Amino acid sequence: MLILMKLLKRPWKFLALTLSTFLLAACGVATPMPTVTVTATSSPTPVAPSITPSYTASAIPLPTNTYAASPEPDVAPNCKISNEEGQLYLLSDQEFRDLRTHEGILDQALAAHYPEWANYTQSVPWSTQPVKLGEIIVSASYDEEANLQINPAVTLVTLGDSLDWQLPSNTDLYLKSQEISTELNRLSFDWEDPQNENLRSQYPEVTNSGTYALYIFFNSRLDRLQRWCSTYQQLFGTPP
Repeated sequence: MLILMKLLKRPWKFLALTLSTFLLAACGVATPMPTVTVTATSSPTPVAPSITPSYTASAIPLPTNTYAASPEPDVAPNCKISNEEGQLYLLSDQEFRDLRTHEGILDQALAAHYPEWANYTQSVPWSTQPVKLGEIIVSASYDEEANLQINPAVTLVTLGDSLDWQLPSNTDLYLKSQEISTELNRLSFDWEDPQNENLRSQYPEVTNSGTYALYIFFNSRLDRLQRWCSTYQQLFGTPP
């Protein structure tokens, strides 16, 4: 009997508990809810890569030198007109009188650097046809009867520099070349004459006959000798 009474009391307890919960909700008392903490993780905003615009440098046009006349040769850095002792020395006496420079070498050098001179032809006594300047220079640089022997390269460079590499009109270049070679030949013999010690003593700065001949021919002007040396190297690829 006691057990039956206990069982009958339990539904009332449950009913009372339910009723009290309902009354609390009706009175505005909220049943506490579990707190949920939300941590917002911001996604990284994609950063656009820094793009540096490529720059293509446009070529700057360099000034172009134009010449109305034939271009002067640049001064060759290793074309010296003096020796280690500071005396004037353009070329050896052997080079001054060397006859191995034939007309083909002269014409080729002129064609590469002074084409208008390479195209020059002239009537001469030994040919029925006009001949090119290379042949003219070689013939004007050697005369066995006149004891004349000058390197044709020396004659050509001296001729060109004396005319500022301007082809003259109505001028016989054979006679002009002959005059130059004859004068250079005479001056060199003056220096070599054993009895001309007085002459050599007047020019202690000069080393040999070939240098003396060119030095006097160009009126003792060192700038003309430097230019001559540079022209020689330009035409023939080596200092005299």
